[in-house]
Amino acid sequence: MDLLQECAKSFESLLPFQYHIVAGRKGKILDFTISFDQADFHHLAGLHKLTDNVRFLTGKRTAIMQQILSGRLTLAQARQSAFFSQMEPRLKPLSHLEQFLDSNEIIFRYNSKAHTFSVIQADYLLQNDFEGQPVYLFLAQRTRESTQVCRTFFPKAEKDYAQGQPRYTLLKKEKINQNTGELIVQFDRLSPKI
Repeated sequence: MDLLQECAKSFESLLPFQYHIVAGRKGKILDFTISFDQADFHHLAGLHKLTDNVRFLTGKRTAIMQQILSGRLTLAQARQSAFFSQMEPRLKPLSHLEQFLDSNEIIFRYNSKAHTFSVIQADYLLQNDFEGQPVYLFLAQRTRESTQVCRTFFPKAEKDYAQGQPRYTLLKKEKINQNTGELIVQFDRLSPKI
């Protein structure tokens, strides 16, 4: 199994889950839920960067993920793109996205005006370390839904996206399996201690 397929399998394991997060700062509360869809994988993996590789750009994004899972689209094919170096840094951290989300990451309310150099439109920014390097996960409201989508995900390069963003304190985090109804409280500062 190549690294791209490993990322797709790792992301596939997140599909039945949602993360409900409550965070606070100076009396303000953020309350949001992250959900997952197969189509989300395309952008998270950076496949949109491969503008000269028609295999990864044509067809539905869910079908592209299925082809990666089945081994019909491979890392070797992605490497044929002149732009592969733009997506490659995302892959290893992406294979650990669930661990990233399971940790008590740093939460920021994202204000795109603080970064006029960026075209990223997001509501929230989560930051965590992977192998000693900061990694950013941007969240935005899913179209026609109340949940947040993982919009983009990449390691820090020269730009510090957390700079100038209001930092929030994690108050509660729950992981919900939509298939079984199982709810795992991963962090809770809100419930009274018994």
